[in-house]
Amino acid sequence: MSERLRSKAIAMMSAFALIGCATVSSTPDAPAVAEAARARAGQQHPQIMAQFGGEVAGPTSVYVKGVGEKIATAAGLPGRCTFTVIGSEVVNAFAVPGCYIYITRGLLAIMNSEDELASVLGHEVAHVVADHSSRRQNASTLSGLGALAVGILTGSGELAQLAGQAAQVWTLSYSRDQEFESDDLGVRYLLRTGYNPFAAADMLGALGVNDALTAKTSNREAGGEIPAWARSHPLSADRVTRATAQAQAGGGVRGQPPERTAPYLAAIRGMIYGDDPEQGFVNGRTFSHPKLRIAFEAPTGFALTNTPASVNISGANAKAQFSGGPLPTEGLEAYARAVLSELVGQSRVQVGPVQRTSINGLETALLAARAQAQSGQVVDVSVSAYRVGDRVYHFVALAPQGQIGALDSMVRSMRTLNDAQAAALRARVIDVVNVGPRDTVQTLAQRMAFDDFRVDRFLSLNGLNANTPLPAQVKIVRYAS
Repeated sequence: MSERLRSKAIAMMSAFALIGCATVSSTPDAPAVAEAARARAGQQHPQIMAQFGGEVAGPTSVYVKGVGEKIATAAGLPGRCTFTVIGSEVVNAFAVPGCYIYITRGLLAIMNSEDELASVLGHEVAHVVADHSSRRQNASTLSGLGALAVGILTGSGELAQLAGQAAQVWTLSYSRDQEFESDDLGVRYLLRTGYNPFAAADMLGALGVNDALTAKTSNREAGGEIPAWARSHPLSADRVTRATAQAQAGGGVRGQPPERTAPYLAAIRGMIYGDDPEQGFVNGRTFSHPKLRIAFEAPTGFALTNTPASVNISGANAKAQFSGGPLPTEGLEAYARAVLSELVGQSRVQVGPVQRTSINGLETALLAARAQAQSGQVVDVSVSAYRVGDRVYHFVALAPQGQIGALDSMVRSMRTLNDAQAAALRARVIDVVNVGPRDTVQTLAQRMAFDDFRVDRFLSLNGLNANTPLPAQVKIVRYAS
């Protein structure tokens, strides 16, 4: 969550709605990116950047663009695609019509070769080439409770009211056949550009390993909370097997040509790993922001997702969002009521009185409500607003009737940080080190800037298992100097 806290969700919804309506007339072997689609995607590009954490510039960006152009040329689209690295720790990549391709630094962090990068970019270009955007399937329809959830996740009451229309934007996913087609095309592009085609299967496997690690470190079951890349790109063992078969059918040989690891590692060396200090840090269930000087802790069983506009808190039966803005002249109570009104929109709501209290020395306003969804389900909604100087920070929370108390400990945990606590929060970065003759997985893992699961994190980061011989160079995560 950055210092610029006001979400641009309404603009973003318009952007995705506009982009999602664009069509690209093409076939896999004779692609054509429509000028209109390129123009629309270019107009919305700045808003996408603002929503997802901005662009990662510098050598990493230059490198990714260069690899992307090779893939675009192999796909018959030389100079017709735009490749952007997004400053988000979320592991994801996506494409929009007009061939604007986005990849997060979170996904770059778990890659280990230029070939793996090329496989992901090729997969995304293939979605554009095959015109999958106009044929994506709607995974579900939001209404009632889902509409309120959209409001919580976006911070926009207007979006909550438009949830029925917005469902097609927020829950779109590619079908299995579309994923297979993009996998096949992606392998074809790898072969055409001289990359090792088995990198596609290896990358799919790495995504599964990363999800298992995330589940382990966040104390949830693997697959229990679908990772971002899997929401729109469903992963299955079939895809890994199929990508391997496609590489073999194309004449590929594992290890030949060797995957280009050294230039890739050099390109991402020094890249921020995990949270950016500008957006605060998520450490397990704790969120801390060194510049805003605030912190809170989610209850056991809840997971935190940090975004440029907010921190989203998700559990089995409750969801919440943490955000904020300037203190209005009307005061804290008016702020809490405005947040609630924006959240629930035109839903049938019973609103209780505002409770004024103090939590950890912060002036606090608590507001509870009960709303009836269109489906008839009754849900509890709450707003907890805290004054910190001339700003207000707040939680909005939603849960089935009688279950919102699961978030009480989080509401009570909101606090400010002193100078020493804020100074102790440091960014982590990717480093690349040469492996010495006496180095082992254990000795290298001890250099990881984490207090837990060091070996697991090291192995996942480098695409290794406990029995894999160590390569000449490996990635570690260290604190920024």
